Amino acid sequence: MKILIEKYSSVVFGAVNSRLSGVCSYDEIEACVSLVFTEFYFNLKKYDIQRCGIKTYLSSIARNKAIEEYRRATRHSLRVRQEDDMLLELPDSFDMESLTERRISERQLLRAVDSLGLPDSRIIIRRYFYAQSSKQIAREMGMTDAAVRKRISRSLARLREILEDEII
Repeated sequence: MKILIEKYSSVVFGAVNSRLSGVCSYDEIEACVSLVFTEFYFNLKKYDIQRCGIKTYLSSIARNKAIEEYRRATRHSLRVRQEDDMLLELPDSFDMESLTERRISERQLLRAVDSLGLPDSRIIIRRYFYAQSSKQIAREMGMTDAAVRKRISRSLARLREILEDEII
């Protein structure tokens, strides 16, 4: 394990840091990196050298752990933010118009995604809001990876049309 950590810690750290920088502290990022190697160690029997290289396997674990940590951190951050909002005073530079426009845009986007219908709306939400890969979405929704990618492509084109029509 020591040799493995020495050789691949920079790869794992890069994968984790790319998803968590700006969201988590350096210590939380390091803890996530440690979890990657811990998970590898405890699930060593699942690793099949014939399927992929160790670098790819560790990167995959790192990506998944980073996504889990990101979700945990943003959920916690949202709860804290909601509690703090009650105590917050508006700064002098607060731009209510800009905030209102952003919220309206977010609502339009969510309505547009919802208008795609099932399963396309679920696929788009899983891909772009939960950062799931097309393979993961396909596995969980009982579809092929190619079908998911095609639905994403077509859905994005439809979203563009829907949103352009709303703007005009």
